[in-house]
Amino acid sequence: MRRSPTETIRFLTLDETARLFRAIGPHRRDRALFLVAYRHGLRASEVGLLRVEDIDPKALRIMVHRLKGSHSGAHPLQPDEAKALKALLREREVPPPVLFPSNRGDPIARRTLDWLMKKYGEMADLPPAKRHFHCLKHSIATHLLEAGADLRFVQDWLGHSNIQNTVVYTYLTARGREGAARRAFLNLPRY
Repeated sequence: MRRSPTETIRFLTLDETARLFRAIGPHRRDRALFLVAYRHGLRASEVGLLRVEDIDPKALRIMVHRLKGSHSGAHPLQPDEAKALKALLREREVPPPVLFPSNRGDPIARRTLDWLMKKYGEMADLPPAKRHFHCLKHSIATHLLEAGADLRFVQDWLGHSNIQNTVVYTYLTARGREGAARRAFLNLPRY
């Protein structure tokens, strides 16, 4: 028997997301890293692909490099992301080419990102099942749809080449079936 998306896809509520960012606190690298990963729906392995040259602070843009057959592209940065990234880069004497390096200067490892998510997730009192880095990607998809974003926009934002990979998130939102039904039936006659 196949499990429904609501049983298999773990995402953070808006309250849990706020608690996670409060737990991260003022740690510059981790705040910028988690903010960019969440806002742009990055996989852990995609975070390691980001380079300093991918950031255009004047135009408030970031070049997102996708894996697994997804589409890469330039994304707008929100002001709080740009501020976090500028603060991160200002504290470095000589910025390495990698945007989020490990202590050795290599791209940060997926294992390290998962460890950070578990650490901050525990500090934020997140359920253990939601203390996985990939929950950030699921969370932004769900949050965008709940905020009323168009399904095609979310598909493009996440870099999905197949709309079916995006449709699954509609099952997780109250705005999905129920919201669509309310809007559709508003325009039908009453009997």
